[in-house]
Amino acid sequence: MKASNVSAVSDELYRKLRDLALSVKRMTADGIAKNSIKPQEETLFRWKVDKFQYTEKGITEFEAHEEYLVKPSWSNAAFKLKETVQDSGEYTAASQEISSVFGKENERHLEHFVKGLVDKFVENPEFDRNHVEELVKIFLKDLNQEQVGQSARVELDGVIMQPERIELAHGINLKKTEVEDLERPFHRHNLLQRDLLLTPSAILNVELQGRGPSGIQRKVEQATAILRLFNIGSVKWTRYTLDSESFIDTLLHGTLGAGSREFVLEKYVVTENDIPRIKRFWQTMEQVMPSSFYELGLTKIDYLTIAYSRYSDSLFLNGVFERRIANAVMGLEALFLKSGELQELPYRLSLRISKLFSVLGRDPNVTREMVNDAYRIRSLFAHGGHLSHKERKRVESKYRELKSLLMSLLECLRVSIIIMMVGKKEKDEFIEQIENSFFDSATGNSLKFVVSEVQGLVE
Repeated sequence: MKASNVSAVSDELYRKLRDLALSVKRMTADGIAKNSIKPQEETLFRWKVDKFQYTEKGITEFEAHEEYLVKPSWSNAAFKLKETVQDSGEYTAASQEISSVFGKENERHLEHFVKGLVDKFVENPEFDRNHVEELVKIFLKDLNQEQVGQSARVELDGVIMQPERIELAHGINLKKTEVEDLERPFHRHNLLQRDLLLTPSAILNVELQGRGPSGIQRKVEQATAILRLFNIGSVKWTRYTLDSESFIDTLLHGTLGAGSREFVLEKYVVTENDIPRIKRFWQTMEQVMPSSFYELGLTKIDYLTIAYSRYSDSLFLNGVFERRIANAVMGLEALFLKSGELQELPYRLSLRISKLFSVLGRDPNVTREMVNDAYRIRSLFAHGGHLSHKERKRVESKYRELKSLLMSLLECLRVSIIIMMVGKKEKDEFIEQIENSFFDSATGNSLKFVVSEVQGLVE
């Protein structure tokens, strides 16, 4: 039925649903008082933490043992009570009204509503009339396919928190892992949580208004991508738990895990001083980040998406050092080389990158030499070779260690991706702007303006 017709009869439907809900509340209270409904014992499992230490390296000391908890379970009692409610006049009246307004196929949703009410009332007998009316309004939103409150508790690895908690945006906060986060009980048959004793380096909490699981899952993936670009870190989710106000969205109650099987090779620390910057970064990235960075199954592939994928590969794919360097260089190639260019590629790549980073205040000679050294390693790897002992020693003496060259390269790629996202220019146009800035002051000033918009986000 159209929304206008629903609105015309919503008062009557609301009244009948409210009467039903209050009847369920009375039946529940009477059943508990007369002992006609009573809980059974349910065994839950949790990891009980014995040792825990969280430092700027994340969780550095951790020991836990298995523990079983026994708590009352009302599931069987709630099922019996639901059957009793379905025989009531209030249930029949509400069911007929739903059928009249929304169609007979929507009558089945009333069963979910009643079950949800019983579950809430046995757990929260103190619910008053205002609480009941709020529950009715949520169910009406379900019937109207309107947005309701959703949440996700996301266990992250790759980002370490110095502050206790940061409010990144409305409904989104990032917090330090605490003992309580690791001792959450769950059903003993849930092998996903029992077998995977994960020690997340941070917890992300997301709350939003939505419908169905896709929106909140999309937000989790976007949040992970934003944090991966805030600094050089192999940020990923290892597990997350979904919840919703909805009575009928059953897919929004459960745990997903254990994320990707990739290695977390790099971690970074969010300090107290980073709080203003990470908030600005978050707000900007929410607006400019392409959905192809975080939406699974998206077929659109462009130079930014390729660069971000190579950045992620270099952060996660362990193995020979040359492979990580090669992935980072290929990410830069996706950004700074035009599709038709086949000659003098190392020269073009290092020249363009060094010019862009000189605007950021970096020494162009150092940047150009770093890119050239990395490109040689990339070429070796692409042709089945690797650094000789002599060449490895040369690189180590120049950069102190091989890891320093990789980190400088990844920082170069990370910042370049952000600049091109915020600048909102096509690749060829941006490359031409870089090249023209060598001899045209007006173009140089325009490039400085683009970079200045990003400088506060990356430094």
